[in-house]
Amino acid sequence: MNPYAPPTADVNTMAPANRRPIAFVVLGLSILQLLALLAFMPAYWELVKTGATSFMTGLGGLVGCALLYAGAVRFAMNGSRGKRLFIASLVLLALALRGWGLQYVWSYPYAFGIAIAVAGWWFSRRAAGSAPSGS
Repeated sequence: MNPYAPPTADVNTMAPANRRPIAFVVLGLSILQLLALLAFMPAYWELVKTGATSFMTGLGGLVGCALLYAGAVRFAMNGSRGKRLFIASLVLLALALRGWGLQYVWSYPYAFGIAIAVAGWWFSRRAAGSAPSGS
């Protein structure tokens, strides 16, 4: 073993670091979605309380948003994590959007959450250690 030899690092393990700036963009957009969701929270509560929409729609939307935030944080921590969380969030938010009704303004945070979940899934779909295409 030569103590003066250069370090032997596998270049393929460096590939997920290229996705970190995008991961922080996804995290930032998730925070914006959270702020929009909090702005409409009294309206959501009133719609569920009066029976204008079902309790399951509200619960599905809440769980879908929680999964979106967990996926965004996990994706920001490691550029190849969070795929399944984004997919689960996408499904739950799509079902919630169907229940809230796309024609109303209070459903826009859910539509924005769906877009973030799709983008998060798209950028985190590669396995850890794989080199990005085109390099």
